[in-house]
Amino acid sequence: MHQADWDNLIRDLRQVDNLDLMVAAAAQLRQTATKEDVPRLQELLSDEDFFVREAAAWPLSEIAGVSTLPELLRAYQRGLDEGHDNDGLSAALTDLAITDAVNVSRILETLARSGDPAMEENAKWLLTFCTPSQDV
Repeated sequence: MHQADWDNLIRDLRQVDNLDLMVAAAAQLRQTATKEDVPRLQELLSDEDFFVREAAAWPLSEIAGVSTLPELLRAYQRGLDEGHDNDGLSAALTDLAITDAVNVSRILETLARSGDPAMEENAKWLLTFCTPSQDV
C-alpha cells in the first residue's frame, strides 16, 4: 500500500468522533493490506489506541498467520490490562486458531510454557479453539 493511502487509513482509524469512518477504515485496512504492509501492521499492534491495535490484528493474522501469534497475544493482553473487551483481537485470534489449528497449537504449546504468566494464560485460552476442522 502506498504511504499516502496508509496515512489516510490510519488517520481515519483515529476519528473517534466518526465511528462509521473508523469502522470503514478498519474494513479497508483488512481488505487492502498486503505482505509488504506486515511491518507496519506489526507496529500498529503497539499503538496507544486500542481500536488501531484491533484494526491491525485481522489483516496481520490473515497475512502473516501463526508467525505473529506472540505479538497478537501481547496486544490482546494489553487490551485486557487497559480494560477493553478485545472483541476484534479475540475474533482474529480465534479465527486463526480454528483455521490453522495444527500450526497454531504447536506455537501455543510453547507459549503456554513461556514463563510469562499472562502469555501462558492467554495461550492456554486460545488452545481451546485449536480443534482441527472435521470438514471434508
